[in-house]
Amino acid sequence: MTHLLVHLVKEIFILGPVFLHNMFPLERFMGVLKKYVHNHARPEGSIAKGYGTEEVIEFCVDFIPDLDSIGVLESRHEGRLSGKGTLGRKTYIGTDDDYFNKAHYTVLQNFSLVDPYIETHKDLLRSEFPGKTEAWITRKHMETFGGWLRKKCQGDESIHEQLYLLAMQPSWHIITYKGYEINGNIFYIVAQDKRSTNQNSGVRIDATDPNGNKQTYYGRIDEIWELEYAPTLKIPLFKCQWVKVTRGGVTVDNEYGMTTVDLSNIGYKDEPFVLVKDVNQVFYVNDMSTKPKRGKNDNDSTKEPKRHIVLSGKRVIVGIEDKSDMSEDYEKDDRILPFKVNKDPSILVNDEDTPWLRRDHNQGTYVKKKFTAVPT
Repeated sequence: MTHLLVHLVKEIFILGPVFLHNMFPLERFMGVLKKYVHNHARPEGSIAKGYGTEEVIEFCVDFIPDLDSIGVLESRHEGRLSGKGTLGRKTYIGTDDDYFNKAHYTVLQNFSLVDPYIETHKDLLRSEFPGKTEAWITRKHMETFGGWLRKKCQGDESIHEQLYLLAMQPSWHIITYKGYEINGNIFYIVAQDKRSTNQNSGVRIDATDPNGNKQTYYGRIDEIWELEYAPTLKIPLFKCQWVKVTRGGVTVDNEYGMTTVDLSNIGYKDEPFVLVKDVNQVFYVNDMSTKPKRGKNDNDSTKEPKRHIVLSGKRVIVGIEDKSDMSEDYEKDDRILPFKVNKDPSILVNDEDTPWLRRDHNQGTYVKKKFTAVPT
């Protein structure tokens, strides 16, 4: 082996780098081919048949849904940006209850293929109930639109395939999770948050109210659902407790610009669901200025503040699916500023020796330091 080192430099000059002419990859591949030999009288035929069989199987696997071929292990972060359930997967049967219909309606109203049918159904309700208010028409539309669309599209072969799957309603076997990852954020339900050291149940969404005005709604995740319309069409949703935008639910501090919410002021119970891909993560920090004061005979020191300050969450996508801090979508989400001060809080330094000295009282004496040069 010592003599071999003498010839390495010469071989590199003649053949090039070692990885271009070493035999280890070929020897490993020969080990794979030897496993195909089941008839030692015809080793070449066994190798050809085994190799061809493996190629056919790998080709067919690409067309079988929900089946992964044997190969390099999938990263545990795979699917974190597009969305995947990570914690507490369960299945239960939603027997056409009220929440099931509301979840189905939330999915329908967020697909552009369904938009023409929404206006058509509302016009039918207005003609059928001419004396009802627009608010009543909207509630009736939300309750009956799913069944009406199913009858409308049933048997119609001219409509889009995806529209047909949506109209036929999802499976009653609803998949639920306690944790979900999407867009680089980790979301938990409120029950899981109480058992965790981190807070991951806060969400916000920018939507349009019935009057056409854009509003930002804040809430917490109560449940995580996944509706299955087809093996290739699964829609995840968050069932949330939303805070009322009015009546003190959401306020913005005039002096510092902080957004505060009252998590006990719950509203919008008719529309609890929202698509997972449409929300952003927020954190709720206790606003200690709203904590109830203790009385003389009050021994309860565990009272929580009435309001919470809203802070934006940070997406963690660096290193996931080849994302880096230089990627375009690294700062794609709209962040909420923690506060905004209109006044300049900095101290203006003037020509005085002590601009920070208080002059609103005569207590104490300021002595100016004197420096004496010591001869050397």
